[in-house]
Amino acid sequence: MDKISGLKAGLYARVSTGRQEKEETIESQTEEIKIKITSDNNTLSPEHIFADNGWSGSILARPALDNLRDAIKAKEIDIVYVYDLGRLSRDFTNQLVLIKEIEEECGVKLISLHDINPENEEHGFVRNILGSFHAYERIKIAERFRRGKLYKAKNGVLVNAQAPYGYDYIPKSVGREAGIIINIEEAKVVRMIYGWVGIERMSLTQVRKKLYEMGIKPKKARQDIWTNGPICRLLRNETYVTGLVYYNKGEAVEAIKPNNNTKYKRVKKTSRKLRPREEWIPFTVPKIIEDERLFDKVQQVLEYNKKYASNNRKYDYLLSGLVYCDCGTRRIGDGSSTHGHHYYRCAQRVHRYPLESTCKSRGVNASLLDGILWTKLRAFLSDPVALRSQAVRWVGIHNEQIGGNQTETTEIQKRINEIAEEEMRYAKAYGSGALDFDQFTLLADELKNRKKVFISRIEKADQNHKVDKVLSTDEVD
Repeated sequence: MDKISGLKAGLYARVSTGRQEKEETIESQTEEIKIKITSDNNTLSPEHIFADNGWSGSILARPALDNLRDAIKAKEIDIVYVYDLGRLSRDFTNQLVLIKEIEEECGVKLISLHDINPENEEHGFVRNILGSFHAYERIKIAERFRRGKLYKAKNGVLVNAQAPYGYDYIPKSVGREAGIIINIEEAKVVRMIYGWVGIERMSLTQVRKKLYEMGIKPKKARQDIWTNGPICRLLRNETYVTGLVYYNKGEAVEAIKPNNNTKYKRVKKTSRKLRPREEWIPFTVPKIIEDERLFDKVQQVLEYNKKYASNNRKYDYLLSGLVYCDCGTRRIGDGSSTHGHHYYRCAQRVHRYPLESTCKSRGVNASLLDGILWTKLRAFLSDPVALRSQAVRWVGIHNEQIGGNQTETTEIQKRINEIAEEEMRYAKAYGSGALDFDQFTLLADELKNRKKVFISRIEKADQNHKVDKVLSTDEVD
């Protein structure tokens, strides 16, 4: 066994947002790892404790994990300790990539408190087999859990319910299933809002102001004011008039155009999409809106506003959302068509309405700023030297991206070759009797699926290469 005492240690811990009650917390993980580090006579500095609290293990881009990898590459750490390999990643392929990077590429020892720590190739092979089985078992558990919830819902049991505004969720207790009942005070607010929009034809801005003046806060009360989104969802919620809530109505998916384009995201699937209506499973709750005609009237008002709101704009703000305020917030178009005054104002003025904006910066005259833009743009488009300079800059960026794509293709092909080698090892293990047929088939299928993913990525990259070509600055002219 290799000597592992007297080394500079790094500690990595993680728990996910969807962890179960029995899953270990960050504190319990770190405490157990610290005891192991001490018993191994290694040293742990506070700056080498890396913890991702509330981050999904299916995502590789995590702030603390990236900091750990940077510290390893900077030779600050000689040995890394984790509670188990699932802390590094729940995805077996990503797990192998991280292990290879830490141990083989950087030469740093990796110790897992609850997995095999290989001392030779045979041990490493066994660790990979166990990792495949663990991944397979997690998939089976998730599928059993999903089917169990579907079975309960189809038999009239309320599952994973979130009570809309106007209702309260009553959790399951001894001798009683979970249920949803009317919240009397919130139900009064729902009926008021429907009356304001359907009968008095109030705008959403007027509804927001009215609710604020009456001191009525949103359900979760994270702030004192309502915004347009929750009010719109309330006005379109059929539950109030049909008396039905649904299980299996939607599913989590990865966002195609995420609102938050930051590098780090705690979960992969940040968006939702509706399932086909025939897959929805209904559950009966009390109605809040008894008059179906009022609900229909509200829908007509919303559709009318949606259809004609854009046509009512008397001024096209060219730079709305593209220019910034002194406080760092985007500026958006705002003004009076009646008096002909148009400005780019801080978006806080709209988002915080009817509260007073915390930003005191004055509005910028939209007509003047748009005019300056057009003058500058026309001058630029009329200047051959400036146009060529911009074209040369674009060619440089374009060629750099193509080079990056080719590097990515080489790396993917390397991963495919590694899978092929792993397939050969499993085949030899099966031939020697170390694996039975079912085990071999399971592992072979898992490798086949991983290879398909990488092959599809190469095909996509090759397709991009056919479209893109390296350009020279001579082609600019």
